[in-house]
Amino acid sequence: MSYFRLLASYKRDVYFFYSDENKYNRFDLEKGIPYSQSEKLLYVVDRFDSYLEQYDILPTVGGKLVSLKLKTLIEGLGSDCEFIPAIIKSTETGEINNSYFVMNVLNLIPCLDHNKSDYEPLVKSIPDGPISLNFIAFIPESLNRYHVVRMKESKEEIVVDNFFVEACRKEKIKGVLLVKEGNVRIPEIVDLK
Repeated sequence: MSYFRLLASYKRDVYFFYSDENKYNRFDLEKGIPYSQSEKLLYVVDRFDSYLEQYDILPTVGGKLVSLKLKTLIEGLGSDCEFIPAIIKSTETGEINNSYFVMNVLNLIPCLDHNKSDYEPLVKSIPDGPISLNFIAFIPESLNRYHVVRMKESKEEIVVDNFFVEACRKEKIKGVLLVKEGNVRIPEIVDLK
């Protein structure tokens, strides 16, 4: 079974930012903690593009924003994720979009092969702290039958399997960028066509 890092691709070079107005700490979305509040989570972007809703995943700073289509696909795979309603606000016009969800991956799985991967501590004085990945190799069969997981060793990384890739292909999911194991600086991307 092959595993891949899940990223987002978008026509314009832009990020949708988790707003500081949210009461919920965005880093808690990387810890596998269920969201216990009832408020929608706010993201901001400079402007809305005419093609925005053609994308099923958006590039974010904060938890990943996914469409109803991708949410339904992931729920159908039986992965341990929750989806929190999101509000995206344009900082230029004040326009609002309510059609996306924040994907909160609840399972933290140790799947990084420490012997084959190349990484270093982000802060040299904290060797057991967060890491910077240079080359990624995954432990075979480590996802424990999950199709979408959060990498325990580097919690901002979401890892998916072949079932997820094939489901995205079949459903023609747009904006999903799947990166194979290997060099992080020169990534090898999976073609979903």
